[in-house]
Amino acid sequence: MSSQVALSSAMRSNLLLLQNTNSSIDKLQAQLSTGNKINSALDGPTAFFAAQGLNQRASDLSTLKDAMGQAISTIKAGNQGVTSIQKLIDQAKGLTTSAYSNLGNDPGAIATRKSLADQFNAIKDQIDKLAADSGYGGKNLLAGSGQTFDATSVSRATINSITGLSNSRVTNVTTSDTYSIRVSGTGDISGSAGDIASAETARGLFGLKVSGKLSSTAGNFSDVSIEMRGAVGQTRTAVITEGGESRSITFFDNTQAVSNSLTTAGVSGTPQTSTITITGNVDKGDTFTATVNGTSFTYTASAGDVAAPDAATREKNIAAGLYGKINAATVAGGSLSTFTLSNPGGTTNSFTLTAPGSTGTANTFTLGTSASNALTKDISVSFSSGTVVSFTVDRTTLEALGTTGNGTSTIEKDVDVAVTATDLNGVSITRSGANDRGSGKLADGENAMSFTTGTVRINVDPTKIMQAASTSAFANMTTTQQTPANTQNDLSVQFNETNTNSLTVKSTNVTTDGQGLRLDYAQNNFLDRSDIDAAVAQLTYATNQLRSAGQTLSTNLNVIQTRSDFTDAFNNVLSDGADSLVQVDQNQAGAQLLTLQTRQQLGVTTLSLANQSQQAILKLF
Repeated sequence: MSSQVALSSAMRSNLLLLQNTNSSIDKLQAQLSTGNKINSALDGPTAFFAAQGLNQRASDLSTLKDAMGQAISTIKAGNQGVTSIQKLIDQAKGLTTSAYSNLGNDPGAIATRKSLADQFNAIKDQIDKLAADSGYGGKNLLAGSGQTFDATSVSRATINSITGLSNSRVTNVTTSDTYSIRVSGTGDISGSAGDIASAETARGLFGLKVSGKLSSTAGNFSDVSIEMRGAVGQTRTAVITEGGESRSITFFDNTQAVSNSLTTAGVSGTPQTSTITITGNVDKGDTFTATVNGTSFTYTASAGDVAAPDAATREKNIAAGLYGKINAATVAGGSLSTFTLSNPGGTTNSFTLTAPGSTGTANTFTLGTSASNALTKDISVSFSSGTVVSFTVDRTTLEALGTTGNGTSTIEKDVDVAVTATDLNGVSITRSGANDRGSGKLADGENAMSFTTGTVRINVDPTKIMQAASTSAFANMTTTQQTPANTQNDLSVQFNETNTNSLTVKSTNVTTDGQGLRLDYAQNNFLDRSDIDAAVAQLTYATNQLRSAGQTLSTNLNVIQTRSDFTDAFNNVLSDGADSLVQVDQNQAGAQLLTLQTRQQLGVTTLSLANQSQQAILKLF
């Protein structure tokens, strides 16, 4: 027997319609719950795969947009670095302006310019540090290509082997070059004519001269200063200083004296005897006078007299000199021919004078003595550097100056020693100890010579440089490329998913070296105006480079920002396109669902009606 239940044609037809309605309701409910009319390839392969392609492209572009955002941040970091570096450049410009305002050659102005040069160097170092700190995400758009130039270690060692030279190097190198370094000169020392004239006028000096030859073991380039101390009519002191050495000379001290004392009174039968004694500090030109019975005898101290190493000997020398003047008169005859002198030969600082007679008035005589300072004082001092300073002080002139004669005068010392650098183009730059300060004067310590290809810097030791000058020592220093260029800091930005459209933002070197801003350390502590001029020119070049770098970064930033905005908008277009292919119209689907639900209810009712014919059979029982 078959267990299958037979359905009438009407019931079968109504059941099929109800099943189709339920299937449609399920489909619409699924569409409304997901929001998509195409949820799988089975729902519509063409629309499904087309929408999937659009969504994948939008996803790829979203990833690129994130990369663009990081690129924008990298460029903003670089631009912030450029802005901050420009502020430091402006500060450095202010320092050069102050240096121009302190161009005098007095010690205060020189010290001020040196301080400004130190501050300038500190700002230069900060520029490099700021540039190094401007990286983002592993890229630093301010680090440049990485190409560097420097002097070879072998050539630096060759220069440093020259006696008196050390720490040779080349900074701010723009391209390779070779510099020939030569030391020359006689070492002759002299003083600035203008400074000498000013010192003579201010200090009451005559014949001031700075001379000598630079020592090969203790030389220096220091100025000479002469300080005058004392008061009118009192002791004077001259202090002559060079570098760390000073010499003090005291003169017009009023301590020299010639005195007389009665040893034996003249009485009948006993002649008078008196003693003349020399005491005190004796200078050349001091005068000593003895007056006997109205006749004066004067002796002036000579250089030989005062050359003795101790005061006692100098006193003996003067006593012998005055003794000789009086003794010459006794020998020559005249009123003193019968006088007797004892202590011949200057064995002590005194001698005696005895009257000629033994009776009457001849037994006595009148005696007076006096001493006075020299009208002039010749001074000459030597220093271990080889410098000799000599001058004459005139007492009358100095006293006439009063207290205005006191004070210090500085004399710039000129030394015939020079260091010359010559590049391959034949351009030569010389720093000479014979130059006026402010005009390429050779100095102790670092000396810088600026070429278009780099700045040659050499430390000079004045205590030994004469050894190199005496042999005209020379050597070459060569600069070469030390590191090759590279693109590791360039930033590549991809604009589409097929990588057929991209932009490369090239890194710019805004460090201070010769491949970047070409901003060097201050030359020669801003000693010369030309050193300040060089710094100003470098700052101008650096500003122009920074502006160019900033403009380039700004242009690239605008391009990337525009592409980022385009990608964002285009992503919406792609998403809208994909949605239009697969998303359901919820209003339409809702209306359809409501209709199907009504149809479902009608199907159930129809199925019930179709089943009533069979239910009528039950009434027969």
